[in-house]
Amino acid sequence: MKKFLLYFIVSTLLIANVPERVNNNIEKNSYTQDNSSIYVRDQERAYKRIVSLGEKEGLSKEKIETEVVRLEKKYGTDYEIIYKHFFYDVKEVSKKEKKNEEIRKVNEEKKVVYKKVIQESKIPENIKSYIDIQAQKKYPNDYSQRVKYVEELIEFYNFIKK
Repeated sequence: MKKFLLYFIVSTLLIANVPERVNNNIEKNSYTQDNSSIYVRDQERAYKRIVSLGEKEGLSKEKIETEVVRLEKKYGTDYEIIYKHFFYDVKEVSKKEKKNEEIRKVNEEKKVVYKKVIQESKIPENIKSYIDIQAQKKYPNDYSQRVKYVEELIEFYNFIKK
């Protein structure tokens, strides 16, 4: 009885910052452990380290939670093991997010350049609209490629015109 009461007090104090889902996973596994209060403490620390590492790497709460759920499916609900895998996986996720952010940034810059190239070209409006439609069809989301494509078509048109 004393052990259960001690476990209950310790778990309620330590679980304050841990989501309900994680709390339930830790409690389920703690019944099978000999030293359940130490197990609960270690698991909660591991989960908090996961969250702090994710925040340190600049991941959103949703991204962190998604990654934890993915690792739970793969490795079970032992958060010390999940932390070890999360440490390496978060580096990869962080690199991918940074790369995607750079691509979005470049794409926004190229979007302005694309509009400028189309507007400043000295070709008839019907040909401009045709080139614009073809560029949108060929490269719907990649403005860098669109700019190259439009410049090549305009250059080709000017060559033929001479």
